[in-house]
Amino acid sequence: MTNPTPNFYALLIAIDFYFPNNLPDGRYRNLKGCVRDINHVETYLKDTFNLTPDQIIKLTATASDNPEQPKEPPELLPTYENIVAKFKELTAKAKPQDQVYIHYSGHGGRAKTIYENIKFSGGLDETLVPTDIGLPNSRYLRDLEFAKLLDEMVQKELVVTLVLDSCHSGGATREIEKIETDDWNVRGGCFDDMTERPKDSLVGVWS
Repeated sequence: MTNPTPNFYALLIAIDFYFPNNLPDGRYRNLKGCVRDINHVETYLKDTFNLTPDQIIKLTATASDNPEQPKEPPELLPTYENIVAKFKELTAKAKPQDQVYIHYSGHGGRAKTIYENIKFSGGLDETLVPTDIGLPNSRYLRDLEFAKLLDEMVQKELVVTLVLDSCHSGGATREIEKIETDDWNVRGGCFDDMTERPKDSLVGVWS
């Protein structure tokens, strides 16, 4: 059924803070400006489109004075579990023809695939990198999962706009500068994470 008065919803995700995360193949450094950008987007949506707080879902991880903890409480952090839950919450809430705006700002990465039946042994998944990826048993939001979450919105006839400010986006406007710690001064890692991780999916996709 077509919704006669379409609504507008937004899912805003930003990660400046990454839990201490020395992985076997590299690490994801904290970022600057992701949460600020999302806050500006939120203000724009409220001022321009009159979105109310119940139309905006936001997950952020902001650096604090404690290098091991972000400012936000656990339920508001962009963990794998919270991101998937908010996608599903928004999909359930919206009606056909409603507009949905999704904006992610944070690290993008590549990891050893958990879908060897599709990508074969040695394959890689493109990923969004949750704030807690360095903790034991943490999970990436992988490309096939992300595609499934978006497809569920499309199948419900939602009008989706997606913005991904991630991966090596900094390289589009400035040179990649290697710094003393062997990290790269752009968004995204210079390594493929080959860590063994849980293979179950909360999205329920690609068995």
